[in-house]
Amino acid sequence: MREDIKSFISGVSKPARYIGGEPGCLKKDLSKVDLRVAFCFPDIYEIGMSNLGMRILCGVLNEIDNVWCERVYSPWTDMEEEMRKRSIPLFTSDSGDAVGDFDIVAFTLQYELCYSTVLNMLDLAGIPLLRTDRGEDSPIILAGGPCSYNPEPMSDFIDIFSIGEGEEALPELARLYLKMKEDGTFTKIAFLREASHLDGFYVPSLYEVEYKDNGSIARLEPKYPDVPSKVTKRIVQDVNTAFVPVNTEIPFIETVHDRITLEVFRGCIRGCRQAGFVCRPVREKSPAVLNELAKKSAELTGYEEISLSSLSISDYSCINELTDTLLEWTEDKKINLSLPSLRADSFTKELMEKVSSVRSTTLTFAPEAGSPRLRDIINKNITEEDILRAARVGYEAGKSKIKLYFMMGLPGENYDDIAGIAALAHNVVSEYYRTPDRNRRMQPSVTISVACFIPKPNTPFQWEGQSTLEELYEKQKFLSEQITDRKVKYNYHDAEVSRLE
Repeated sequence: MREDIKSFISGVSKPARYIGGEPGCLKKDLSKVDLRVAFCFPDIYEIGMSNLGMRILCGVLNEIDNVWCERVYSPWTDMEEEMRKRSIPLFTSDSGDAVGDFDIVAFTLQYELCYSTVLNMLDLAGIPLLRTDRGEDSPIILAGGPCSYNPEPMSDFIDIFSIGEGEEALPELARLYLKMKEDGTFTKIAFLREASHLDGFYVPSLYEVEYKDNGSIARLEPKYPDVPSKVTKRIVQDVNTAFVPVNTEIPFIETVHDRITLEVFRGCIRGCRQAGFVCRPVREKSPAVLNELAKKSAELTGYEEISLSSLSISDYSCINELTDTLLEWTEDKKINLSLPSLRADSFTKELMEKVSSVRSTTLTFAPEAGSPRLRDIINKNITEEDILRAARVGYEAGKSKIKLYFMMGLPGENYDDIAGIAALAHNVVSEYYRTPDRNRRMQPSVTISVACFIPKPNTPFQWEGQSTLEELYEKQKFLSEQITDRKVKYNYHDAEVSRLE
């Protein structure tokens, strides 16, 4: 823990966010380190510590002996107030050193609303916000993650964007930095120019960009002949051999996902119109590799839950083999298997029984739209019968709670589609009473969570307009009026925040 926070740290909420030193926390000998990276997650500790991508990228950089990549999270408002009052700069969790003293400061851009947090963290670190205001002594600011696929909104602030998956790209960038330092050829300008030659890196300062009146790009051209005219997204081809951290930091406080996260495959076999395009192509890990990773992680961390992670876990082609293999040892150790992302049309009784073998959980499905017509438009090709059959499987296994995720304001939507959300929720409740083998001692509960549609870059819907704020308010009110069963709980996203996003 930093000495200068000891006098007030007990007075802020959740001090364990800032003290570092968690079990599994990495320490390196600074005398043997030639490149220091501060990897920043622009949100609070509990969310950042739950992010698998951050753990992977920090871990793969720390595999390089003379590189030390440390974690940084955004402080909560009370902590930030104390830090600013005392002129304490933003610091890392691992060494407690000031972020402004690092060679590279990296940010993961997971969602658009974190943009302002990135700028606040730079300011708190004492780093000039605009890249044009940063000199040779300032850290190089790197950004990656899903939002980096559309880098221009943040291009005034970021020196280098990592486009695509970073497990192979970031070590390449680190080795380039080390080589130029060793050769004595390193300057920031020279490094940025060389970095642009690596696949998957976009350096905004090396391009001329012109915009149309509506904000879209009219022209993007390199300033120099050696700079690539196009930047290609990096993709890890063999996910079986990709780096996965098995011995990670164990937080002192509860985090959002405080468990082992086992990434089963990447991409979406259905070609859904948002994440299915961003995460292309589909690549599966083998059951043998996943089982070995799960065993090592369980032994080293002591966690009692393993979450099988993907866009839709029931679409994994080897799901039965994987669950059978895992259950051979997780049942004896009382380790729960969690399946957070399920498709109703590929959910089976066999899979349900395997998940139920340790403890009961709420079932979650994402129909996305309330009518078959609108589900077809967004390529979410599941029927109401698929959803009711999946609910019936759950009810027969003793479940009584189901969550359903939808979007409002989708292209082509009308009020019949919105009314269909309520009708589907009511039918899922009714299916409980139509299931003879249900647990009669329990009452059904269906929670619907409705997000506002937000067009995403690099997807088929990127040029679709978003509903106005007034339209979203009216649609949310309309849906609320359609829900007449007390067993249906309705949650919805803040329309104003969704418009801002």
